[in-house]
Amino acid sequence: MKKNTKVRLLLLLLILSGIYSLAFADILILNSYNPGLSWSDRELEGIYSILEDEESINIYVEYLDSKRFGDDNSLNIFKEYFEKKFSNFTFDVVIALDNNAFDFVLSNYESLFLGTPIVHAGINYYQEYDLSKLNFVSGIVEIHDIKETLELALNLHPNTENVYVIVDNQTKTGKLFKQEVEENVIPEFEDINFIFLNDSLVQIKQELDTPLQNSIVLLLAFSKDIYGNFYDYTEVEEYMGQFNKLPIYTTSSVYMGNNVVGGKITSAYDQGLKAGEIAKDLLNGANIKELPRIYFPDNKYVFNFPALERFGISIKNLPVDSTIQNKPLSFYENYPVFFWIVMILIPFFIVFIYVLREENLKLHSLLKELNEVKEEAQRYNEELTTANEQLTSYNEELISQNEEIESNYQEIEQLNNKMINLLEIIYEVGDEKVKAEDFFQKFLNTLIIEIPEADYGSVSIIEEDSWRFLAALGHDINGLKSLNLKKSYAFLAEESTVIDDILSLDEEKMPKDVANLMYKFTKPIKFCLLKTIKIDEDRYLNISLDIKKDSDEKFSEQSVRFFDSLLNLAKMFFVNRIRTQDVKNAYATFSSKLSILAESHDENSKKHIFRVSELSAFFAEKLGLPKEQVEKIRDFSPLHDVGKLFVPAEILNKPGKLNEKEWEEIKKHPLYADNLLEGSYFETARKIALYHHEHYDGSGYPFRLRGEQIPIEAQIVELVDVYDALRSKRSYKEAFSHREAVEILLHGDNRTKPEHFNPKLLEILKRYEREIEELYKKYEE
Repeated sequence: MKKNTKVRLLLLLLILSGIYSLAFADILILNSYNPGLSWSDRELEGIYSILEDEESINIYVEYLDSKRFGDDNSLNIFKEYFEKKFSNFTFDVVIALDNNAFDFVLSNYESLFLGTPIVHAGINYYQEYDLSKLNFVSGIVEIHDIKETLELALNLHPNTENVYVIVDNQTKTGKLFKQEVEENVIPEFEDINFIFLNDSLVQIKQELDTPLQNSIVLLLAFSKDIYGNFYDYTEVEEYMGQFNKLPIYTTSSVYMGNNVVGGKITSAYDQGLKAGEIAKDLLNGANIKELPRIYFPDNKYVFNFPALERFGISIKNLPVDSTIQNKPLSFYENYPVFFWIVMILIPFFIVFIYVLREENLKLHSLLKELNEVKEEAQRYNEELTTANEQLTSYNEELISQNEEIESNYQEIEQLNNKMINLLEIIYEVGDEKVKAEDFFQKFLNTLIIEIPEADYGSVSIIEEDSWRFLAALGHDINGLKSLNLKKSYAFLAEESTVIDDILSLDEEKMPKDVANLMYKFTKPIKFCLLKTIKIDEDRYLNISLDIKKDSDEKFSEQSVRFFDSLLNLAKMFFVNRIRTQDVKNAYATFSSKLSILAESHDENSKKHIFRVSELSAFFAEKLGLPKEQVEKIRDFSPLHDVGKLFVPAEILNKPGKLNEKEWEEIKKHPLYADNLLEGSYFETARKIALYHHEHYDGSGYPFRLRGEQIPIEAQIVELVDVYDALRSKRSYKEAFSHREAVEILLHGDNRTKPEHFNPKLLEILKRYEREIEELYKKYEE
C-alpha cells in the first residue's frame, strides 16, 4: 500500500515531541489461489475497500496457487519460501482466504504464526473445523444456498423435469458441493431427474448442445476436469455463455455473466469486505478471543436482466429484495446531452406556440370582422368602397403577420443548425483519437458557416521560435504548410481584432521572398478577423477568418462576439492534448528507467534493453499485429525481467553456476513482476513479465502454460530474450555468433529446443535472419 511521506514525517515529529504515538501495523493476506482468479481477486478488492486508505498499515499478499500446485511437496516448498522471506517479520494480523490457505495457517500456526490473530474468509463447509477450540481465529464463512436457489428456479420453471448439475469431482470444493447435492438436495426433490456433468468441458458441451426437454442448469463449481486441466472462474463463465437454450442458475457471484439467470448468490467481495472490517477492529484494539468465531454471509438474490427477458421471466415473480443486473439505461442515462437540449428548447417552443396561438386568435378575429364587413357591404351598397379599402388593409396586415411567422421559423432552424455544429465540436474536444489538423479543419468549417460574412480562414500554431499552419479553408493549406516561418513573422492579437489588408502587414514582418510565397498560397483578403490564444509560455494559436477582396461585407459586432466565444473550444482542445501527452511521456520515462534498473546487474544492460525492444517490435510487425500493439511491445518488452529487482543481488551477480535453491528463487521473478506491474497502462508489460519464460510446449515456468494460452507478447519476448542471451557473453560462456544462435533456436541444443517457441516466430526468424542480424549489430554498436 502506498504511503504518504508528508504524513509520516508529521507523525514522526509528533512522536519525537511526545504528543503522538503510533506504530505501523503489518497485515499478511494469504491467498489460496493465484493472481487473476476472479473469486480471490474480488475477495482482495473487498479487503482493500476497508484497508487501502489506512496510512499506518503495510499489506503483504502471498499466493499458494493451490488449484494448480496443491500437493504436499508444493506446500512444503512454499513453507520454506515463506520462512526465508518473512524470517524477521511479526505480523499483527493474518487474513486467510479460502480453505487451502486456512488449512496452511492452522497446520503451521505454532511454527510460523504463533500468537497472531487469524481472520478467515471464504471458508467452505466450516463444519469440518472445530472452530470453538480455536480462540485465535474469527472470520466469515462461505455458504452456498443451493437448495434455496433450486427451489426458486423450479418455481420460475414449473414444468422442469431434469436438472443438469455442473460441478467437478476433482477439487475439494467440487467434491463437497457434489456431496451436499446428493445428500441434502436430491432427497427433497424426488420428482426431478438430476444429471451430473463433472468430467470435462467437452462433456458439458455434448449434453447442453442437445439437452433433454423441460430442463434447467445448476452451475456450482468447475475448476478442474478429469484430465487435470485447470479452469479459471472467468473462463468457465465465458464458456457457459454459448448455451442459451436452457436457463442457467448459480450460487456464486463469479459465474454471474449475462447468460446466467441468477440465484441466491454468495459474494466474494462481501466476504473480503467483512474480513477487512474484522482486521481493522483487531488493529484498533479488539481482542480476537471476544469476537465470534464465525460470521455468516447475507446472501442475496441476484438476476441478470437479459436472461430474464430471454426466458420470459417477469421481475414481479422474483423475491422482493432481488437485485437486477445489466438493466437497460434510462433515456436520460443514454442521451444526457440530447435530454438537456430538449429541456432548454421546451420553454422556447412553449413561448413560440403561445405567440402563434395569439396570432391565430387575431387572424380569426380579423376573419370574423371581414365577414361582418362583407355582410354590411351587401346590405349597404353605398358603403362598398369604404369596406373594400378596409378589407385591403386587413389583408396587408395578415400578409405581414404571415411573413413574420415564416421569419421566426427560419430563425429557429438556423439556431438548431448552430447547436448541432457546436455539439459536434464539443464532442471532439476530449477525443484523443482526433488529429489536431482534422479538429481545426472542422472548427474552421463551423466558424465560416456560422459567421456569414467570412469566406476563408486559417488556423496556425506558434511553438517557441517556429510558426506553422494546421488547417485552412479557401487558402492552399499544402503550400502554407511548406513555408519555413518564424514566430517574428506572425501578427499577434490578444483580443479579437478586425484588420484591413493583413497581407501588407505580412510584408513589413517577413522577408520579401517569404511574403511573396505567402501571397501565392493565400487568396486576396479585404478584412481579416484575427485572435491569438496563449496556450502556455511557448505555444500560441492564431485563428483568423477572412472576407474576400471583392466582397461588400464587413464583420458585425455580433459576429466578432460569436467568434471570440468559440475560441475557448480551440484552447480546450490543445490544453487537453498537451496534458494527455505529458502523462503518456511520464509513463514512458518511468518504464524506461525501471527497465534499466531491472537490468542493472548486467554491465551490458542498456544495449540489451534496446536490442530486446527493437527486435521484439520487428517480430510483432512481421507477425501482422496491429500498429498500436506493436508500439506497446516496443515500449514494454524491456520490462520483461523487472521482477529481478526483488531477487537478491548475490544470486543475480553470482559468477558460477546457480544451485537448486538459487535457481528456484530466480524462477520466481515473473511472479514478483506480476505484483509490481498494476493498472491498465501496464497490462502489456505485465503479460510480458509474467509469461515470458513459458514455453510453447508447456515446459516453461511459472505456470506451465502451453500454445495460445501464452499471450503473444510474451511468446515474442521469450524468443528475442533467448536469442540475445545466446549472442551475449556471460561469466559461464562465450558469446555465440548470429549463425550459431539461429541454428540453436531452429534445431536446439542441450538447453534450448525449437518446441519451446511458436512455429510462426521461428519461421520469421528463418525468413528475416539477415535483417535481425543487422538490427542486433545496430544496437550493439
